[in-house]
Amino acid sequence: MSLTSQTRILLVDDHHIFNEGLKRLINEQPDYIVCGQVYQSKDIFQAIEQLRPHLILLDINLKGINGIDIGKRIIKDYPHIKVIVLTMYNQAKLLEESRKIGLHGYLLKDSTTSKLLAGVEAVLKGEFYFDNAVAGSSPTDQDQFIDTFAQKLNLTFREIEIIRLIKNGYTNEQIADQLHLSFFTIKTHRKNIHFKLGLSKVTELIDFAIKNGI
Repeated sequence: MSLTSQTRILLVDDHHIFNEGLKRLINEQPDYIVCGQVYQSKDIFQAIEQLRPHLILLDINLKGINGIDIGKRIIKDYPHIKVIVLTMYNQAKLLEESRKIGLHGYLLKDSTTSKLLAGVEAVLKGEFYFDNAVAGSSPTDQDQFIDTFAQKLNLTFREIEIIRLIKNGYTNEQIADQLHLSFFTIKTHRKNIHFKLGLSKVTELIDFAIKNGI
């Protein structure tokens, strides 16, 4: 098949070794070609504009904005592009959230090659492909820890996400840009976070995030 008729696939994953292995696997298929690889959330939309992929394989756990929120924006701004989540998180609630916002598939990184390719093929045909192995599984110990931890401290998913960004050195303006929220909304979130955790300094918040694995 010629390059012009091959399906262009964009890989979005911050693990370089996994990203490279996935590229080799896909490029071995005559109908598909990896048109690009992205390792950080901030580079995704520029890559979409430049590379015009037909399908995106998208990790959830990325530096900056998480894959679920990225996928939601892609579906809104580029409705012609298919998006499959490819993740390590064997969590039914994330699968259902992906389905709810209109993503086209959800697969685990430990899926077999045949399952991955079956999912890609199904989605390109206009179908949806959500791994049935996820729906019946239990959350991992880490997932359960984060959920229990968040509930105990009355933190929302958004607040935990903002804490992660602060830990990674993002300013209020950068966080607002990454999450597509207003500067004042981020300031309100940060005020609530500090109040809930009883912290007054950014350094204390960063230490808290590191010590608690956020």
